[in-house]
Formats: sequence, C-alpha cells, structure tokens
Amino acid sequence: MDLPTTSPGSRYGQRPDPLYRLNQFYRAARKRAWDVEVLGWEALPPVPRAEQERWRIFWASVIRQQLQADRIAIRAATDLLVSVPEKEARLYYSTMVQDEARHVEGWTRLASTLEAVDGEDPFLEEMGAMLLTGKTIEEQVVAFQVVFEGAAIYAFRDIASATTSTVLGEMARRLVRDDSIHHNSGVAYAEHLLLDATPALKRHIEEVLRRYAPLYIEHLTWRPPARRWLSHFMEDRDAATIARNQHFINKAVFALGLKPPFDL
Repeated sequence: MDLPTTSPGSRYGQRPDPLYRLNQFYRAARKRAWDVEVLGWEALPPVPRAEQERWRIFWASVIRQQLQADRIAIRAATDLLVSVPEKEARLYYSTMVQDEARHVEGWTRLASTLEAVDGEDPFLEEMGAMLLTGKTIEEQVVAFQVVFEGAAIYAFRDIASATTSTVLGEMARRLVRDDSIHHNSGVAYAEHLLLDATPALKRHIEEVLRRYAPLYIEHLTWRPPARRWLSHFMEDRDAATIARNQHFINKAVFALGLKPPFDL
C-alpha cells in the first residue's frame, strides 16, 4: 500500500508519524470496504469439487475454523475500539470492527451452504482468550494485529490459490487485502504505543508472546476429524509453514524493538 513518506511534525525523521500512518490506513479501509453480495453466490460453486461429499466436508471444516477465528477477531477489534484513547485509533478500529463483522457474515453464509461439521480448534480458543484478556492495549495490538492478523495473510493466500473460481476463493482474496491493512495498521499503532514504553512493559509484552508462541504452533498443525486424514501427507508442508510464519512473526516483533518469541 502506498503511503506518504513525510508528515508535518514527525518525531521519526523521514518516517511518517505512526498516528498519521494509522489515519491513512483508516482512509484505505473505508475506500476498500466490500459487500458479501459481490462474491458470486449465484454464479460460482461455494468451494472446489462441491459435488463430492468428501471435499464438501473438508472445505466445510476449513470454513468453520475461519469462522471461529473471526468471531475472536471481532471481539478483539471491538475491545480495542472502546479502549483506545487517540482519535486516529478510534476511527481506524471503527473500520476494523466492520471488516470483521463482514468476514463473520461471509463465513456464516458459506458454512450454511455445506454440511455442518464438528471440531473447533482448542488452541485457537486459548489464543483467543489471551487476546481478549490482555492487561494492556500494547500487548493486545502486538499479539492480535501484528502477529495473529499478520500471519493470517499467508493462510488466506494459500486458500485463495487453492480455491479459484469459487465463492470461497473470492472471499479469501479479499481477506488477504483486509488483513494486510489490519496488520500494517497494527504495526503503525504499536510503534506509537511503544515509543515511550517502559522496559517493564516491553518485558511484559515479550512474556505474553512467549506464552502465545507454542499455542500458535499447535494451532497451525491442529486438524479436526474432517481433515485429519491429511495430516500424514502434509508433514513437509506443515514444517515449511511453521518455519515461514515463525520467521515472519520474529521479524515483525523485532522491528518493534521487542525480543522475538521464537528461538530459531
């Protein structure tokens, strides 16, 4: 996303002030908002190979897990909306809550077109509890937007590439864009919040991320019964995904002046 390279009164040299950048993401989010009606419900199949029961059940389980994640995300975004003090942050989070509500709407409609499946990710629930019970805005922003939303971009890219010419693929493609804004806005706001952060606060955030990290790895490799038959075939890909996401998270956290959560 193109952003201005200077801003009046910047405290960051040539880098724009974080709240100025956050306001730019607010404007981008408003401009790029979309409606679930544009996903092609009448023209496209909901998922690949929708005529085959095994694959309908497979994709139904993927959609259920994404719905689980976005139910957590809308609560986390709403908590931030009502907690943040800055005008720029309140404006931005008003758009993020709308994004997450739109995602929940899309996943709910997609789920209703397929068989109901059992199995919610217990590790995702534990991660969500950490996001929703954080003691500080700083840890919530870093864990939720910088880490959780940032790594989700890869997942939606993978889904989009595997589901072309389907409603799911159209939705995943839009979620790549939405979560890119969510992640980068979180980076900007985290920079602002951490500018004058005490060493004790930074250590607290690092400890939160250290507790979050093993849950995140378990989440990446967990599969419900409908997809468990794939586990053996996906071992190499799981390992590559873990390595990629660990590197991404470490780099993003280190750029904020914090110790990375993964030992690589």
